Amino acid sequence: MQKWAGVAIASATAVTVAATWLIRGGDGETSSDGWPVTKVALAAVEHADAPRAFHGVGELEAARQVELAAEVAGRITRIAFSSGQRIDKGQLLVQLNDAPEQAERLRLRAQLRNAETVLARTRQLHGERVATQEQLDHASAARDMARGELQRIEAVIAQKAVTAPFPGVIGIRRVHEGQYLNAGDAIASLVDAGTLHANFALDEQAVPHLRAGQPVQVRADAWPGRVFEAEVAAIDPLIGASRTVQVQARIPNAERLLQAGMFAKVRVLRQQPTPVLVVPETAVSHSAYGQTVFVAERDERQALSVRRVAVRTGERWQGLVEIESGLNEGERVVVSGQLRLSDGMLVEVVARDALHEEQPVAPVTEDARS
Repeated sequence: MQKWAGVAIASATAVTVAATWLIRGGDGETSSDGWPVTKVALAAVEHADAPRAFHGVGELEAARQVELAAEVAGRITRIAFSSGQRIDKGQLLVQLNDAPEQAERLRLRAQLRNAETVLARTRQLHGERVATQEQLDHASAARDMARGELQRIEAVIAQKAVTAPFPGVIGIRRVHEGQYLNAGDAIASLVDAGTLHANFALDEQAVPHLRAGQPVQVRADAWPGRVFEAEVAAIDPLIGASRTVQVQARIPNAERLLQAGMFAKVRVLRQQPTPVLVVPETAVSHSAYGQTVFVAERDERQALSVRRVAVRTGERWQGLVEIESGLNEGERVVVSGQLRLSDGMLVEVVARDALHEEQPVAPVTEDARS
């Protein structure tokens, strides 16, 4: 029995040793204490010109857009457009019933002609000293009142015809022929999207750095990866209660790719870029304790090991991140493979970064590999 127990213990020990060997890297290279050397990719901490910018979010609106509505109430007798149609300025869109007003206009035209005839006769009689000045004034006033009544009814007739205030594309119609339309009821939207505005807010600290004509980059979720160039068109002179300033950027939209109402991410470029220390974004690890990077350096035995360093980061752009504190120029940081690292572990530099096939890592000198 003791013999079999010894065999079982020996077998379990062999399995444990084998498992430990596999976990530590199998037949890969090992350090002097038996732990495997982790392969990593390195990049140097470098100086680069950071394109300083202010970031905001906002909404796009057309330079000319309106919800079409009737000024007066009436029954729709004609709809002269189709949903999504391109419309010219002044084009008739909806005609309301104006038959009573047309009849009233005929009556008022006759009344005006009669008032003009009476005025002309009274003026002649006044010249012959037959009519008094009072009679002449009364005839003149009657003519003016008749003319005013005619102009009023003609204005009502014009209101019964809803026309386009500017050229653009009309939206989906919300009315039907024969429907009774109240004053102010929406008919359809009309949008001229040739030029768009991006309305957004920035922190009040950005005010000294803003000016009209300043370049702006706009991104929309509908076009991922596409950057639309714009410029600052207006800056609100009043700071809001939230300590922000409202800014409007003008976006040329000749291709009609953007539409009014889209959500926009805005980046306002500052005039002068600033030289800062940068590393690839993949070098920075995030945790509950802050942001850290692994710095590769040689020890007294010339073995390459890593050390975890806390850093403070700034802006990010084009795969790079600004390092405000924690690193010095020329230091090398791990950009791939840091998930398996801890302080003091030995590492081996790979010539190619698997995570950045299209962007080769910074070259490592022969001294670093020796």
